[in-house]
Amino acid sequence: MVVTDMAHSNQSPTPNRGRPPAEDPGYDYADGAGYGQGGSANRAEDFARLWHALRERAWIVVLCTAVMLGVGYAYLRSAPVLYSATATIEADQDDPNILRMQTFQSRDISAKDFLPTVAQSLRSRPLLERVADTNELWTDPLFLGATNHATTRTGTLRALEKMIQTEIRPGTRLIDITVKHRVPELTEKIANSVYQAYIDSRAEQADDSMGRANESLSREAERLRKKLEQSENVLQTYKEESASSSLEASQNTVVARLRELSTRATEARSIRIKKETEYGEILKVGTNIEALLSLPAVAGDQAVVALQASLTRAENDFAGLVKRYKEKHPKYVQATTQIAELKGAFTNAVVNAVKTLKSSLGLESARLTEQALDAEVQAQEAAALQMSKLAIQYGVLTREVESDRALYDAVLKGMKETRVTQETPRSGNIRLVSPAYLPEVPFSPRKTVIMAVAGLAGIFLGGLIVMGLQFLDTSIKTVDHAESILGLAVFSVVPQMRGVKDGQTSLVVAEKSGSEAAEAFRTLRTFLSTLGDTEKRSVFLFTSAMPEEGKTFCTINYAASLAQLGHKTLLIDADMRRPSVEARLLGQENGLPGLTDYLTGKKDLAEVVQPTTVENLFFIAGGTLAANPAELLARDGLNALIENALQQYERVVLDSAPINAVSDTLLMTKNVHSVCLVVRAAHTSTRHVVRCVQLLQGAEAPLSGIILNRMPQRRGGRSAAYYDYQHHGKYGKEGVYGAR
Repeated sequence: MVVTDMAHSNQSPTPNRGRPPAEDPGYDYADGAGYGQGGSANRAEDFARLWHALRERAWIVVLCTAVMLGVGYAYLRSAPVLYSATATIEADQDDPNILRMQTFQSRDISAKDFLPTVAQSLRSRPLLERVADTNELWTDPLFLGATNHATTRTGTLRALEKMIQTEIRPGTRLIDITVKHRVPELTEKIANSVYQAYIDSRAEQADDSMGRANESLSREAERLRKKLEQSENVLQTYKEESASSSLEASQNTVVARLRELSTRATEARSIRIKKETEYGEILKVGTNIEALLSLPAVAGDQAVVALQASLTRAENDFAGLVKRYKEKHPKYVQATTQIAELKGAFTNAVVNAVKTLKSSLGLESARLTEQALDAEVQAQEAAALQMSKLAIQYGVLTREVESDRALYDAVLKGMKETRVTQETPRSGNIRLVSPAYLPEVPFSPRKTVIMAVAGLAGIFLGGLIVMGLQFLDTSIKTVDHAESILGLAVFSVVPQMRGVKDGQTSLVVAEKSGSEAAEAFRTLRTFLSTLGDTEKRSVFLFTSAMPEEGKTFCTINYAASLAQLGHKTLLIDADMRRPSVEARLLGQENGLPGLTDYLTGKKDLAEVVQPTTVENLFFIAGGTLAANPAELLARDGLNALIENALQQYERVVLDSAPINAVSDTLLMTKNVHSVCLVVRAAHTSTRHVVRCVQLLQGAEAPLSGIILNRMPQRRGGRSAAYYDYQHHGKYGKEGVYGAR
């Protein structure tokens, strides 16, 4: 199918659209990627090529998937059917400490080694032996028939150990005890037996430990009892020797008497200070009546208060008489005399109150009382000091007695708790959260998962193989790939045709005119016709990098397409080493006179030109095989042949030898107008094609473009290049020629 038609394209018909590979120092011939794009291929194109490779080699993926599914199925047929039962337990804090008077701490279940220790203990050999004894696994045919071990004690325990798995749930105190076996009843029974065996073993260990602890406590209690008696006797002896009953704090009368005397001495001191203060104030006032009245003791005297009240009433009455009588009036005089007498009496009363106060203070008595109390306090302090010296040793002996009594009481309490604990049912620090139940369906093999994994593994393996082949494959597979590598336009893509093989007819444009291959050659004809004037584009040379790329097939069909258009066309078989035009057109071996005969002068042009079954198409066979074809071409005889042919024919098409095989073609390029390079898609190595382009450009050949031949068909009959252009080219989803 054709992928590029310049009649419908906006691209320039210039053959070299980018810098030639020979001039690109950064070109990587190993992978052939990135030319024309700064040394790196477009990532989208890389993914597209990988997708195309997966589509082309989808059978590898399918085959690998089928093989892996077969392997998975075979494994399912041979894998044993296993059942699983799980019992879940919880690890709590350790049992309470028997000796509470000691500072032992409970084990921290958050410690890193606690839960793993419990999990490993569940699979210990003594525990497994207990489980085997409990369930009589030594002689159980259901158990021994599926162990695949010798029926020895060690073999049975090894099989049992492999069946049991313990797992700690992250972030919890839960431990799962899982048992796997072919017999579902055994899984349930053994899982529950593991827990019960662990509880029984812990109980036995606890009983044994408590028995030994009880014996030890009994001996310790007897020793502490004797020591307590000895301490109490020593204390009592000391009390008798000190002859004091006040050594104990509750019976210490010396300290109480000292505290009482201290209080009384403090009170006497306060009274004495108060009296001295009052007496000092009286001395400061002297005989000043007004100042004396300011003293509370004087102002509060009864006589002073009574006279002060009488004087106040007399003065009030006199104030009334002054308004009514003169100074010489008897009542006025009488009132004046009375007031004077009252003032004198008041003054005498104040003086007498001061005298009475001095005598009533008892200052000297207060001083004597204070001195007596201070003397008693000092005597009592001496007695208390002596008692304190005696109490030091008493306190030491008392604390020793209390310590011995506390230890003795603690041991007695521990003995009682031990007896109670031995008689109380317990499960230790392990509690059953969920018992194991009889499994109804097997857990292994997981058929769906295994087949899904096998299928995914097959797909992955197939994809890996395809990608590996794609990496190792350096051939040109798509139009974009060819144009990005070589910097040349792809004229046409000729799909692979099942009916066209060596030895069969090659005229698909005539015999299969409706095929995609025939359409490809017609588009090639259109493409080449747009490259320039007819006079400058009338001689075409077809070549290839390596043999077996289909250049002769493309040459014949292109020439036939020109003839079908009405152009009188001459096809020249210029591959003088392996000529094949005659065999393809006439179906016979080379026997006609041809090019070598013309170049050696044995025949003229009319004698070597042969007609074909296609109207307007004539050809010149290779002729007699020559020993030195390169020398014949070097004589420039081909130029004369082409000039003579153009006088009689409108188009001349040459089929030449592969470039990388021989140098004959390079000698012809100066005599032609356009060189078309035929590349077998998905077959020819990129390295060979690049080398061929370098040789042609080095010889200044008029290299026009590329023809991708024998492009592998995709499902639906569309070629890979056509698929590329459907999705990446300018023609959209309808392709070059529209919807089919």
